[in-house]
Amino acid sequence: MWLLSDPLVTTFLRSFLALLFAGAALSKLRHQEEFVGVVRNFRLMPEALAAPVAAVLPWLELAVAAGLLVDPALPYAAAGASGLLVLFAIAMAINVARGRKAIDCGCFRTGYKQTLSWFLVLRNVALAGAGLVLLGLVDPSRAATWADIATGAFAASVAMLLYITFGLLGGVAATARNNGHLA
Repeated sequence: MWLLSDPLVTTFLRSFLALLFAGAALSKLRHQEEFVGVVRNFRLMPEALAAPVAAVLPWLELAVAAGLLVDPALPYAAAGASGLLVLFAIAMAINVARGRKAIDCGCFRTGYKQTLSWFLVLRNVALAGAGLVLLGLVDPSRAATWADIATGAFAASVAMLLYITFGLLGGVAATARNNGHLA
């Protein structure tokens, strides 16, 4: 457990989750009308709540992203990140269990539809676990050095690029399958 509480690891997790939430929020804000449709398509709330939820959610995600980078806010932001990710996982799981896999997850508005799957549910649960690691294992006995911060932030940036790339590849593959280009 000492490795997980190392400042380099916690800097990586904080930076990665902050990039994840900020990227998702900004994408949703740029495509607000489309995101209302995504929320509505999950069919988990009354129709009248879809637009307000779609309007508030990106701002919550931005608040979580900012909080992950500010020491006094870290416990609240880590709990918020884990809570939102579990909520997203539950919403996805309900729709996958209903057989509604063809709908867009709503994670990032890339132009490619990332359809729901048990893999996306597990991904969100794993990401929620990263938030819980931040919540419970930050060791204040060793302060982060500039090397920890630079290395952790750089590693998080690379991990985020890989995360987005795999998401785009999944969306491209789903689009190709739906258009009959892949067997």
